[in-house]
Amino acid sequence: MQEPPGLDDTLELREQLAQAWRAVLDAAVERGSPPQAVVETMASVAHERFAALFGASAAASYLQLLAEQLRDVDHDEATVLVRGDEAPAAAAEMEEPALDPAWIDARTWL
Repeated sequence: MQEPPGLDDTLELREQLAQAWRAVLDAAVERGSPPQAVVETMASVAHERFAALFGASAAASYLQLLAEQLRDVDHDEATVLVRGDEAPAAAAEMEEPALDPAWIDARTWL
């Protein structure tokens, strides 16, 4: 995907975009839409657009990688529960998802 002239894909840009998505989600929920429906619809639209930009195979791989990351987080949390350990304070207070926003940059799309 080519970036428009003058638009750098930086961490700051990604943070601004994430804030914009959250604002749209919050506004829809405030207007009475069920949060689950809003999130599912946003994910579907984003996935369709991703597939249009990068191809269906890349979109499927992207979802698979997201699922693997979430599965790893769930596995780590389950391990803590099984051992009876206390969850780390930083993880318990984390407001953002446990996904690494740079993970996709390490993936080569062919």
